[in-house]
Amino acid sequence: MGTMSSVELTAKQASWVNHYLASGNASASAVEAGYSVNGASVAGARMLRNASVQNTLRARQSADATRLLIQRDDVLAGLQEAVNQAREQRNPMAMIAGLRELAKMLGFYAPEVRRVELTAGQAAVKGNFAAMSDEQLLVLIAQGAVAG
Repeated sequence: MGTMSSVELTAKQASWVNHYLASGNASASAVEAGYSVNGASVAGARMLRNASVQNTLRARQSADATRLLIQRDDVLAGLQEAVNQAREQRNPMAMIAGLRELAKMLGFYAPEVRRVELTAGQAAVKGNFAAMSDEQLLVLIAQGAVAG
């Protein structure tokens, strides 16, 4: 089945890893691994957040790259070459597909993380809102008391 991480995965998780490595599609991999079709997107997202699954994915990807003697730079160079060929052939869809893959590998689609620090006064206001029920918050919103 392949190298496992130090923490063993369940049979479904291991199956999901195998399918995900082949397809790169979390939801489809969940269905193939035996999760319900209706809950496939949730199961796939949960797998992507699971630390043991991520460790296993990284280990398997690293082992595959070592076995195949492929480095990240080789993949990037190959994609760039494909984009250049598509440009020469005046094939915009192939260019877009290649650029999309380059952007994924370079992390351009990663969510932007912003850290927000609250002053003591802001933290107190946040605490006041956190202590309110949903109904109380909805009344404030309806009254226009909470600026957006």
